[in-house]
Amino acid sequence: MKNIFILIILFTVTLMLFAQDKPEQNEEFDPLTLNEPPLPFMDGSMIYEIITDIGDNSGEGYFQNNSLLVEKTGWKVQIFSSTDFYITDSIYNASIEIFNDIDVEKIFNSPYYKIRIGNCENRSNAELLLEKARDNKFNNAWIITTRIKVKESILPY
Repeated sequence: MKNIFILIILFTVTLMLFAQDKPEQNEEFDPLTLNEPPLPFMDGSMIYEIITDIGDNSGEGYFQNNSLLVEKTGWKVQIFSSTDFYITDSIYNASIEIFNDIDVEKIFNSPYYKIRIGNCENRSNAELLLEKARDNKFNNAWIITTRIKVKESILPY
């Protein structure tokens, strides 16, 4: 019995010697001291999309060939969406040929790459564009409300 008791004490002491101490946690971190930019939905702006061909024009519009290119709310037809860049890029190139007279844009909104066509100022034009997309085998196309670019002619003084 005495040997068993000594064996238990020796085993306990061995475990205590080889036990690893957990590192202390530093609880001095204050998240309010971070200098992070505000989240877009908290300051009232729309969630930002990375659009390949629109720069920051401050919403005012900019001149292009005796006309003013203005951004405003309108309709586009989204013809494709995928997480695969290469498939999206090949469909984008094909859609430029199919819709040669219509604006085609490729958008990355993490994690999706999207292809949208048109700059429709009214819903009925977007519906006609949707029919054209479905006629060209883009069966999952749908109409979205988004920012569009519209040319407005400048009248001479």
